[in-house]
Amino acid sequence: MENAHTQDVIECPYEKHHQILRSRMQVHLTRCRKNHPNEKKVTCPFNVTHILNEPELEFHVSSCPERTSFEHFRSSVEVPICRTVPPPMPQCQSEENWDDENVPSYNPQAYAANADVLRSIQGAPPSQRKAFRKQERLRLLGIDNN
Repeated sequence: MENAHTQDVIECPYEKHHQILRSRMQVHLTRCRKNHPNEKKVTCPFNVTHILNEPELEFHVSSCPERTSFEHFRSSVEVPICRTVPPPMPQCQSEENWDDENVPSYNPQAYAANADVLRSIQGAPPSQRKAFRKQERLRLLGIDNN
């Protein structure tokens, strides 16, 4: 009498000597497929672990055990109505028009130069970086350099 473990083992479609647990077959197929790039195999539309030779696909699709669950699902789901005209878009009326407002653009460098934040300079030579750090220390301490 076979135990449950040997009943769950199935054969790899790429390598007949690969005996894989049914629960691990999808992972195995992903790896094994890479080792056999020239194989002319196709995938069943009902179950991705069903890998077949191209001529066998039509027969398999007609007798695939997963097809019954697909047919049951298809018959239980309502088919959506196909519309040729999109649904109407809601019209939102507002008295605001942001294009008419005259607001200055935001300049983050100008803001940071006047705020109590620590700035740094990137890409400058060491002498300029040293001078910038000194100027920043004076600015943050509130000492006027002029």
